[in-house]
Amino acid sequence: MRTGLLGTRRPFDSAKSKLTRNNSAMGFRTGDFQLHTNVNDGTEFGGSIYQNVCEDTDTLGNLAWTSGGNCTRFDVTAKYQLDPSASTSEKVNNSSLISVGSDSEAWVKCTLSALVAGKSIHAGGPKVGLVLWLEA
Repeated sequence: MRTGLLGTRRPFDSAKSKLTRNNSAMGFRTGDFQLHTNVNDGTEFGGSIYQNVCEDTDTLGNLAWTSGGNCTRFDVTAKYQLDPSASTSEKVNNSSLISVGSDSEAWVKCTLSALVAGKSIHAGGPKVGLVLWLEA
């Protein structure tokens, strides 16, 4: 299955007789691959690429750039499905933020995550989170 989409958002301010924004996006998808791109006001550019590598492994890459600046932002993410009710994910970005997470859903859904600043790993300040989902 192949699908594509193209969209634009261009609000018009009738009081000032001008466009207030100029945003466009494009996407393409096949069975195990997705590509998305966007342009906001001609100054912010972004894109993401997703691929289902195999039955239990997904990867994702994001890239963003703002004109007038010299900083490109990107990250790479991977998700591994351990079994039907448990998965783990890892993410790293160009600011050296490293994130790991684990989801498990037995009788209660539990998410455990951690975020570490790789540039200042010895300075302390890692963040850890725990989420429990309970439903009646």
